[in-house]
Amino acid sequence: MPSKDRQSLPRSLARVIASMRRAVIRFFLIDGVNKALLFLFGFVAISYLVDRNFRMDKPQRTIMLVLGAAAVLYALWRWLLRPLFSRLSDDALLLQAEQREGGLDERLISALELARMDLDSDPNVSRGMVHQTIERGAEAGRAVDLTKVLRFGRLRFNAVLLVFLGLFSALGAVSLAFFKPAQTWFDRNVLLGDSQWPQKYFLEIAGAEEGRLRVPRGDDWPVVAKVVPGPGFEAGPDEVELEVRSASGTRRESMVRGGDGMEFVAELVNLVESVEFRLSSREAETEWLKVELVDRPRIAELKLMAVAPEYTGGGSRELPVGAGPYYLLGGTRLEVTGRTDKALARAALKLGDREYPLEIADGGFRGAVDAGALEAGTYELAIEDTERMALPGEEGLVGLGPREPVRFKIRLSPDKKPRVQVALEGVSGMVVPGVRLPFRGSVTDDYAVEKVALLYEWKQDASEEEEPRRGELPTDGIITEVSSNELEIAGGVEIGPLDVPVNSRLSVTVRAEDNNLVSGPGIGESPPLLLRVVGVAELRADLLRREKEQRGILGELVKKQDLLLTDVGALDAETREMEELDPSADERLVAIQKQQKLMASNLRPIIERLQGMVQEIVNNRLEEEDGILKERLNTKVIAPLKRVAEVELAGAALALDAARREGDPVARAEDFATAMDAQRRAIAAMDEVLTHMVRNETYQMAVNLLYEIQRAQERIQKLTEGEKAEQLGTVIEDRPDGGGEPKPEPESQPGAGGGDSAAAPTAPADS
Repeated sequence: MPSKDRQSLPRSLARVIASMRRAVIRFFLIDGVNKALLFLFGFVAISYLVDRNFRMDKPQRTIMLVLGAAAVLYALWRWLLRPLFSRLSDDALLLQAEQREGGLDERLISALELARMDLDSDPNVSRGMVHQTIERGAEAGRAVDLTKVLRFGRLRFNAVLLVFLGLFSALGAVSLAFFKPAQTWFDRNVLLGDSQWPQKYFLEIAGAEEGRLRVPRGDDWPVVAKVVPGPGFEAGPDEVELEVRSASGTRRESMVRGGDGMEFVAELVNLVESVEFRLSSREAETEWLKVELVDRPRIAELKLMAVAPEYTGGGSRELPVGAGPYYLLGGTRLEVTGRTDKALARAALKLGDREYPLEIADGGFRGAVDAGALEAGTYELAIEDTERMALPGEEGLVGLGPREPVRFKIRLSPDKKPRVQVALEGVSGMVVPGVRLPFRGSVTDDYAVEKVALLYEWKQDASEEEEPRRGELPTDGIITEVSSNELEIAGGVEIGPLDVPVNSRLSVTVRAEDNNLVSGPGIGESPPLLLRVVGVAELRADLLRREKEQRGILGELVKKQDLLLTDVGALDAETREMEELDPSADERLVAIQKQQKLMASNLRPIIERLQGMVQEIVNNRLEEEDGILKERLNTKVIAPLKRVAEVELAGAALALDAARREGDPVARAEDFATAMDAQRRAIAAMDEVLTHMVRNETYQMAVNLLYEIQRAQERIQKLTEGEKAEQLGTVIEDRPDGGGEPKPEPESQPGAGGGDSAAAPTAPADS
């Protein structure tokens, strides 16, 4: 059996093998590091040149960084790690040494192989020869020149190159602190930052921050590029392009130049999905910016409440949203409450430049515009959420509001002043000083009337006073109640206590005040009731004139009634033989019937005017309660005319209507006879009234003449008394002692100074 003992490896051979193995490791280490550094410097140079000239965006720079790092790692693995971890055999090292050294005749490899032999296992091997061969190999190993075997020249070159590359690396590291282009490259290509290469100008996107632009979802958003001058700036770009990248593809468009040439604008339309964009020109380019869509706040609930002023008693009412404009009474308080789907930072109501803050609480907002601050106009509900972003046209960062702001219009309706309608009854434009003025009318207000007053004002025509006299009349018995929205005015007041002289202008006005405590009270006035205060004679003359006017109108009606009587008689004669009226006769009868009905309508205004004259006589107190003038008009004029209108004329119209409907000639003739009898009675009654009015006119003219004579006597007496007083004063002043008292003047004779108050002549009872 072979022996287990082995020959030990000679020290010289072990030294050679160990030295060669260490040299190989150094060689692989230096060579691998050099190649990795060269790869790194190459990547840096290529990255610098490409980015500087082509201005890569962040994704491109990221890819370049990954590729460069991969290349350097591959070089380290290929030329450093793999050789270091691959073990060379001793045989290969000694064969390489024999090949490089030359003339060794394989003594080294033979010694190595014999040293590995187990001499005990093979008895046929000569131990002496083996030891001798090993010794000869050891001597040859001691003579081997390792510098020739391991190419130390190349190793030294690699070492020098490594030192040079190390110094270059240190220089590059120092340049990062002091050399601006190196800093820019490192930030852009290693740190993947947003630094810009030195250039003549830069493109800056308004509102962009941290590589993104926040935009409200669904909005059309303007992209504003500002040209920022750099070193050596001469002029801005002629054109800037917007490149947009989305899921549907990439598109490019030219931006519009602004007014100063240093701003370019484009628009991103209807942004409903996230996109990326960048700006580029001939000499500048921005990074890709991501558009981050932000939802605007939405008003989920809104309630508007109008609180009416307390004096109206209207309380509060809800205004339907979107149904404006809202018409509100002045002094109304407007309350606003609502809720949104996002948290709010601010809420307010805006009216032009004025702003009414709203309180934010419980996920919504609430507030009010006080009664004194509410104005007419278009109000806008301005809300901002907690998102902070740069909006076009706004300075700084602001919150988002709704896409379509809520607006509503307020129209203020003033509290109308009370409406006063008043008329006089039973008096005309002329009254005597002692007249009683009867009123009838109403006062209405939207809410309540608090006070009503009767105001008067008078001024004498020939008075030297410039200002008229004014005052207030008592309203007892005229105004029945107050604090109501509708009042009735009925009754009369006495003017006598005012001592208004004859030939004066009197004006009476009804004034009402409402309960408006906010902007009032509102004051309403009736149109002034204008009156002329005259003497009894002048009023009687005016009454006579008006009676003559009515007599003339009545005379015309009598003539027309007489013509109708003639027409009816003629039509009766023509139709006695007709079974049925032919169209011509029927048409004539219809026309006669209409005229007959119109006669009664025309007679009623005469009766009303005469009744008004009677009431005027009573109110002006021209005679006693049972005075003849009033009695004459009532019994001899008004009562007969009323009977004519209500009985005779109405009966004639009914008989004519019956005749038109009658088919029997005999019955028709009877109807015509009935109609003509009624017409004759009406004519006779009206003729009698006219005769009475004509007879009475002469008497009234005489009475009026007596009043004129009486007034003339009074004027003469006043002039005489004034002249006597003047002469008497002159005589007293001319006395030597200047003393003495003037004698009293005799009292005026009865009837001399009675004026218009003297008793009027009395007409005979049958006049």
